[in-house]
Amino acid sequence: MQTQDFQKYIYLDNAATTFPKAPGVKEAVNVFLKNIGAIPGRSGHALSIQSGRILFQTRRLLADLLGLKDCKRVLFTLNATMAINTLLQGFLKPNDIVVTTQMEHNAIKRPLNALKETLNIEVREIPCNSEHVVDLKSAKELLKGAKLLACTHINNVSGAITPIEELAKIAHANGGKILLDGAQSVGCVPMQEIMQQVDFLALSAHKGLLSPMGVGALLMSDSFDFNTLSPLVFGGTGSASEEEIQPYFLPDKFEGGTPNMHGISGLKVGLEWIIQKGVENIHAYELHLRNMLIQGLNNAKNIKIYHTKGDSSGILSLTILNCALSEAGMRLSNEYGIYVRVGLHCSPSSHKTLGSFTSGGTIRLSPGIFNTESEIETTIWALRHIAKN
Repeated sequence: MQTQDFQKYIYLDNAATTFPKAPGVKEAVNVFLKNIGAIPGRSGHALSIQSGRILFQTRRLLADLLGLKDCKRVLFTLNATMAINTLLQGFLKPNDIVVTTQMEHNAIKRPLNALKETLNIEVREIPCNSEHVVDLKSAKELLKGAKLLACTHINNVSGAITPIEELAKIAHANGGKILLDGAQSVGCVPMQEIMQQVDFLALSAHKGLLSPMGVGALLMSDSFDFNTLSPLVFGGTGSASEEEIQPYFLPDKFEGGTPNMHGISGLKVGLEWIIQKGVENIHAYELHLRNMLIQGLNNAKNIKIYHTKGDSSGILSLTILNCALSEAGMRLSNEYGIYVRVGLHCSPSSHKTLGSFTSGGTIRLSPGIFNTESEIETTIWALRHIAKN
């Protein structure tokens, strides 16, 4: 499928990666590759300085969007998974206790399971029900003695928003820190107040920030002592080159190697567009599209919607009872030009709590800011048609 054909289909897989990207993003990537191309902080010539300026401006924009005062505490990574690993592997010590929930993405589950083997850490899971409601009463007991609470902000299967304000109060009262996986929330829901309540935030540029793949970030709160965190990657930074050890200052301590500057150039434009559009407006519109889907499918024969209780993003999961997941996904794509994701979505624990694991997962619909009401109406018709036939 050629890029210019995207208007001919309906893209509802924005939880995997948003498409199309924000206006101007691809042009910014092209301009960097065509006219700049230099590494920031490595040379004193004009192109390197220009590259460094883009890096700083993007760091500043991201800090402003998330309410972080010191933009040097925005640490660029390859993706949210690398940001999560940077924190978990650099912060945890042998025999530490980590608390998470029963509905986590593998980006948190897998590194924690690996650290069980290497550091003998103890992992406790806060129970969640079939509507993805977190058991706050159990959380009070499980967070006692824990060094870290690591959890997702918005579930990538159901769209449920974790009550991080309440969990943060409990964790901090017990002396623990909070790592929030913001892969599904940054750019989709307002985050400034949330950033004030957590210690670490991991994010990806290619999802809610409407920017290229290959760029992520780990944000540390203004109050966190970064000297207690070890780098995941060691290497050249262009600074303190006379030393053969990693620099100790921010952000260089955690940014060894060459950054993805063409991706960061695209991220800068994506951030500018989102700030101008307003995250509140983006969230309201995506919720509106989700509500359209629910209203249009709620009473449809043979369609089961996995409802959540409480705040939500635009993500919605469902199954067609008389149609296999793979067949449903293929029919939506081939017959109707509707692109969704089916299966377990790298989050088997989410499906176990929803009750969809044994059936192989769900059909996930994740509308974005560039979808239209007409596309949602077409999707409702197509799903009803498949379920009926």
